[in-house]
Amino acid sequence: MFKHVVAALLAVALVSIPVASLDAATAEKKLTPQQQKMKDCGAKWQVYKKEHNVKGRAEWNKFRSECLKG
Repeated sequence: MFKHVVAALLAVALVSIPVASLDAATAEKKLTPQQQKMKDCGAKWQVYKKEHNVKGRAEWNKFRSECLKG
């Protein structure tokens, strides 16, 4: 019985350590300026494609190119 309790505690400890470090790593990571631009352009694309009723990879590439320049 004692072996099962120890094994369960060890399993919980091993599972919780990587999850805690993963949360800390993602919280500390900042976006680079280029990544932030891409994120902003993605949000603008959602609005643009609804307003102009466009879709497709070619339209996205054209929009992204202009968005990243400005």
